Amino acid sequence: MTKALPPSRSLSTIRGSSVSSSRIFLVTWDLVLQGKSIALILPSLLSIQRAALVVLENYYKDFTIYNPNLLTASKFRAAKHMAGLKVYNVDGPSNNATGQSRAMIAAAARRRDSSHNELYYEEAEHERRVKKRRARLVVAVEEAFVHIQRLQAEEQQKAPGEVMDPREAAQAIFPSMARALQKYLRTTRQQHHHSMESILQHLAFCITNSMTPKAFLERYLSAGPTLQYDKERWLSTQWRLVSDEAVTNGLRDGIVFVLKCLDFSLVVNVKKIPFIILSEEFIDPKSHKFVLRLQSETSV
Repeated sequence: MTKALPPSRSLSTIRGSSVSSSRIFLVTWDLVLQGKSIALILPSLLSIQRAALVVLENYYKDFTIYNPNLLTASKFRAAKHMAGLKVYNVDGPSNNATGQSRAMIAAAARRRDSSHNELYYEEAEHERRVKKRRARLVVAVEEAFVHIQRLQAEEQQKAPGEVMDPREAAQAIFPSMARALQKYLRTTRQQHHHSMESILQHLAFCITNSMTPKAFLERYLSAGPTLQYDKERWLSTQWRLVSDEAVTNGLRDGIVFVLKCLDFSLVVNVKKIPFIILSEEFIDPKSHKFVLRLQSETSV
């Protein structure tokens, strides 16, 4: 037989502030060409132009650098798909370009069931090449850093005037990894983000601070935020704010404005975070206790 003890509970409620000046907004912005989105929480005290500045500051910090070469691949695939279509005019020669365009679009629609197979195998082949060249790059860099350690051990036995500085050491080992690094950057379409001079500077920095091969490769294995790269490679330094509302107005729910630069744009959407009521309920630990009584005839 069990007997539950009477519960003892207390209930308290915490309500969010209803003052309009303290409203919090969720600001999301999308990189139009690459289809990426990031969210940020801002107070309504900010004006639209001030919020735009905050968005841009976080864009350079959080977004991976804009890479136009990633879009070129999809455009090339679409153009290749359309190039395989031919239109024949059975009614004789004519200049009806609109009819030919409609025929090509209809033919492309009929072939869409097989086009996904081409995309699948193309992406699988690209991933295979990236993994293969990444493995070659990692091995080449590790061997180069082992050579650096050997050189450093030899430098300790030389006179002070004969010791190489980090820049000279970087130039000495860079050729052993240059080919693997160049192939990997081309495969991942990052070659325009890194010059040979910037790579040498980064390599010399890693040698100076006794960093590992993994620390050196972190910058090249995946694209980083815009601030990680040289300013001449940002492709986005001058921006224009486009808004239907006056830019001096404060933020409110439903506002949409656009930040445009030369090559791409950011679409910013402002949404109000809902009013929150948080309830706290205390349950007495004694309310969970119970008593189990065993009768004498109970078998054990």
